[in-house]
Amino acid sequence: MLRKMVSMMLSLFMILTVLAACSSNSGGNAEPSQSEKPSGSEATEGSAAGTGNPEELKADLTWFGLTSPEQFEERYGQYIKQKFPEINITYINQTDERKLEQVIASGTQIDMFLSSAGELREDYVPANMALDLSSLIEAHDVDISTIEPTYLEPVKIDGKVNLLPVSDNKFVMYYNKGIFDRFGVKYPWDGMTWDDALELSKQITRNEGGKQYIGLWMSPKHYLRVAQNSAGFIDPATNMATVNNDQWKFIFQNIFYNFTRDPGVQQRANEKWLAHADFNKDFVVGMYVYTSGWMQSAETSLAMDWDIAAVPTFKDMPEVNTQPYATYVGISALSKNQDTSMEVLKYLISEEHQTTMSKKGMITPLTTQTVRDAAFAEYPFAGEKNIKALYYGKPATPRVLTQYDEIVIEKALDEDIVREIAKGNLDVNTALRRAEENANKLIQEQLAQK
Repeated sequence: MLRKMVSMMLSLFMILTVLAACSSNSGGNAEPSQSEKPSGSEATEGSAAGTGNPEELKADLTWFGLTSPEQFEERYGQYIKQKFPEINITYINQTDERKLEQVIASGTQIDMFLSSAGELREDYVPANMALDLSSLIEAHDVDISTIEPTYLEPVKIDGKVNLLPVSDNKFVMYYNKGIFDRFGVKYPWDGMTWDDALELSKQITRNEGGKQYIGLWMSPKHYLRVAQNSAGFIDPATNMATVNNDQWKFIFQNIFYNFTRDPGVQQRANEKWLAHADFNKDFVVGMYVYTSGWMQSAETSLAMDWDIAAVPTFKDMPEVNTQPYATYVGISALSKNQDTSMEVLKYLISEEHQTTMSKKGMITPLTTQTVRDAAFAEYPFAGEKNIKALYYGKPATPRVLTQYDEIVIEKALDEDIVREIAKGNLDVNTALRRAEENANKLIQEQLAQK
């Protein structure tokens, strides 16, 4: 009997020992009871309080943006999954049938979003999704000192940063070497002025064999958004257009007017409006100002003998490049996963991720030289083209942004007076008066719909 009692007591002791060991080893892996869960937006995630280990962060994060699902996965999704294997990403892209307001109305919680500086004010502020990131930046020890400060200015509201930049679409001046060689004209160079570019343009612009060659052109609406003198479009205090002024007269005179005085160019503009294809398919434009995006698909977007130079500068503003044209990431003010979202955003602006993307042709907003030096490293042309032109000079000060800028840019300027000037139908003063009047009508119509 004694032997049987001893055996039972030993068995009971062993069971209790195993249970105690399991309890002590469970630690953070055990799901805490409701009363033990920490308070705050991410109480259900346990690890979201930040153990510092990306592999321990758990969350379901929903993203929203204009980019395609394929591009999102290529640039962001796959890398987030590698770095944070326990974070599930759902990406919703905006379409004509699925806009931001519809997604919100459906009850979907958006945690993070891709945005431009303009979209922040046009879309996310009205949707009450804009979030001052200051406290999250401090709490998660996010180093934003390596970000070129110019990128942060346009996404500040009341002095507080609401988005962080993850890439830029740098503007450069592409040129077709074959056209320059054909006419014996010197190639463009970094640091040239718009006056220099005009002289080169005049040497190229001609009609030869029935083909009209044009020295220089650009995408007008893109350049208007980033003009080097930082001219704004709207007075935010009155919501009135401000384009009939000396700042815009300077831009329109020196660019859209001066470069279209040749009768052949004007005739061509009247017959068929100028477009990208004139440079990269028909090869009748010698120089073209556009974003670095073409370089990412150079085999299909550019001629075999292309190269780049920095965008020409104004002689009174030496080394001042175009304004930022960046892609940003924001965290929704409505999200319950803000801490985890900030850890993801912290990674996206890290030197680790930025170096990876720099090699793939994404232009970094960081000032870190090693990241910049990696630009387009995975492309076969990296050693042959003037890649340093991407970082020539300093970015222009961002203009004051408002939610009505695009109405002015696209409707009153790009689709109207830019074309009329190029066709030889309007002088600059008359054109800008007309643009301001039309812009104010368009703004009032949109205000009346609210």
